[in-house]
Parts: sequence; C-alpha cells; structure tokens
Amino acid sequence: MSQPENEEGRGRPPIAQPLGALPPTVLTSLPLQEQTHRLELLGDWVAWLTDRYRLDHRTIPPCWPKHGELIEELAALHLAWEAAYGQLAHGDAPLLWHEHFNLARERLGDAVARSGCRGAQHRR
Repeated sequence: MSQPENEEGRGRPPIAQPLGALPPTVLTSLPLQEQTHRLELLGDWVAWLTDRYRLDHRTIPPCWPKHGELIEELAALHLAWEAAYGQLAHGDAPLLWHEHFNLARERLGDAVARSGCRGAQHRR
C-alpha cells in the first residue's frame, strides 16, 4: 500500500485538523478588516480544496473572490467541512460532507458558466 500524498512535497502545507465549525456568519455584516481576514482564511482552504480534489477553473476560477455567489458557496462548503471533520463530528459526517460537496460542485460549475469567466480571464 502506498503512502498518502503529502501536500508539503508540492509546496503547500497540509491543512490543519479543524476543532469544529464556528457559527454561520454573513460575511458582509462584519467590519471590512474582518471580512478581509476571513476571505484570506477561506482562500487558503480553497487553494487546498482545488489541489486536493483536482478542481479546475470550470469549478473554481482564480477570480472566485470577485464573485459573491462563489464566495457564499465556498464559505458554506468550508463551514460544513469544518463541522464534518471537527473533533466532535459523527463518523459518517465526512461522507455526508462529500455528498454535499458533490452538489456544491455542480452549483459552482453553473455559477462559473454564467459568469463568463474562462481560465485566468475574469469577465465581470
């Protein structure tokens, strides 16, 4: 049996084990500095997600932070991931997260298609 992939070997530190999820937050209700901080944290997780699951620009384009719809979907997905992999999560929580992830990938792809963004070209 081979060893699992080590993200460190690809120039990206491994993602940390979450303690659990914070309560859901409306990002735009936070002060600008906190919004920026939360987007940076989300960006780290999105970078891990796109690498780990080999997602391309048709699912999550490089310009995703410029699209509110994508921010909301990814923030919700991240929150669910933290809950699914948190210390108090039930054993089937990661499996349920993957079911939600599959649905989210479809919504993300639809949103990207509507945006007109292609590869590194932002269109809106």
